[in-house]
Amino acid sequence: MIRVWGITMNQEDKAAALSHIAASYSRTDDVLDTKLLKPIGKAGSENEPVYYDVVQDTEADAAAAAAADLPLAFAQPRPSQGDTPTDGSSDDGLVRYCPPASYDAREFTMLRLYDMTPRLIKSVMSELDLRHEDFPFRLSVKEQEIVELTQKPNEPKAPLLAMGRSGTGKTTCIVQRLFHQWCQARDEMKHTPDIAKPMRQLFVTASPTLKDQVAKQFRKLQAAVLSPEEMARVAAATAREYHSLSCIPDEAFPLFLSNHQYLRMLDATVRQPFFRNRDPLTCAILDEVDAADQLEIAWDLEAEAEQDSTDAIATGQPVAATRTASGRRRGRRQAHSDNSGAASGAMHELTYALFERLWSRLDSGIVRDDSERGKKGLESHLVFQEIMSYIKGSAEAIDSDAGILSLEEYLSLGAKRAANYNQELRTVVYSLMQSYQRQKAQHRLYDRPDLVHHLHKQLKKDGYQGIAITHICRDEVQDFVQGELLLDLLVLGPQHAGQLFYCGDTAQSIARGVGFR
Repeated sequence: MIRVWGITMNQEDKAAALSHIAASYSRTDDVLDTKLLKPIGKAGSENEPVYYDVVQDTEADAAAAAAADLPLAFAQPRPSQGDTPTDGSSDDGLVRYCPPASYDAREFTMLRLYDMTPRLIKSVMSELDLRHEDFPFRLSVKEQEIVELTQKPNEPKAPLLAMGRSGTGKTTCIVQRLFHQWCQARDEMKHTPDIAKPMRQLFVTASPTLKDQVAKQFRKLQAAVLSPEEMARVAAATAREYHSLSCIPDEAFPLFLSNHQYLRMLDATVRQPFFRNRDPLTCAILDEVDAADQLEIAWDLEAEAEQDSTDAIATGQPVAATRTASGRRRGRRQAHSDNSGAASGAMHELTYALFERLWSRLDSGIVRDDSERGKKGLESHLVFQEIMSYIKGSAEAIDSDAGILSLEEYLSLGAKRAANYNQELRTVVYSLMQSYQRQKAQHRLYDRPDLVHHLHKQLKKDGYQGIAITHICRDEVQDFVQGELLLDLLVLGPQHAGQLFYCGDTAQSIARGVGFR
């Protein structure tokens, strides 16, 4: 193996590369992911290379891998001092191989290496600008298995779920798998254009920032493969803003979307959309105002109405007379509220931030000795999670006609699935949910499960009407409720139902209202 650390005519760059080599070499002995290698045959002379293979854990592992037609690559235990001498060799010719470590003292990862392909050599020699282009780097054995994993034609299609802690390479696997599939489809279109079908991949995540970073990383990989003319067409297609999963050019795929975008673009494809006030040409949603402003206007109107009634009682005057002074101001705000909200049919999303503001107005209607309006002992964020993830966001709720579990169905959920509250407190939570629903309807608000239930109902009734999607990837899948994942199956349809790739970590959920299990 020959490693090229740098190609430069600058002496300062050369000195920096040499220091990086020394630092990486000194840190390599501390790498945990080592391999015990055995020679394959003997070298004919001292100048000929010796080829090595990985020593298997057990013969049973090798036999099982061969039977399953899997690559013969296994995680190796770190060899003891009895297995190999400290210099890395043994009497049997075994060699302990340590993957090169990063030279940066602040990092505890492997060194990023690239295969020396003809395309890479040509790009380096032509002074490629790596700020705009990149190449697939060498992955670990486990990462490579995930990236290249395919199902045999006679096997039932099944989604792929990768779980791991932060920093273990989940997002890297998604980007590399997307690129690997895209390259395969590109080769098929080039060599068998008559039978090859376009591949249309979707990447969905809750965070717009993560979405942008993944898209940027993928486009750099694309730029190293496509010609300048092809990349110009990709750049033009991806620069456009799409409001519907219809009429999207193939150059725009893979499509990188936040969950907010995905749900609204999917809504534009159904026969009876949830958001009906859309631009007829672009399908963009019209007349959206901030939900917090809408709620503030409504509460100001309520407060003024209550104050007018109080003043009328105190002065003994008719209520109508006390409203004269504030009528014009309230009328102007009511007009603004009507034009941007109820009168136009527009609705506004209720997030956790607004739920906290509604919390003081929710009343369970259940009198408890230790409660104020029946809520003492309950935390707002946990109640919000019960509503979003179980009462309204569970697969059973989304698949029901009402979009909400009945009290009996909610109480029947197992403690492992919904572990926040016992049976008694669940009854209180359900009553709070009913109060929440009334407040939400009064102020023309909707929550995410309302939108997901509507989409699920429309898709089950009429089927998916947008452009054919062949693959869906979700990163940070722990930030989505069950009902949202059901939509993916309906979008892909039976033909591509197994082309789901989810990555996540149950230990780092950041989305309010999601109880991932």
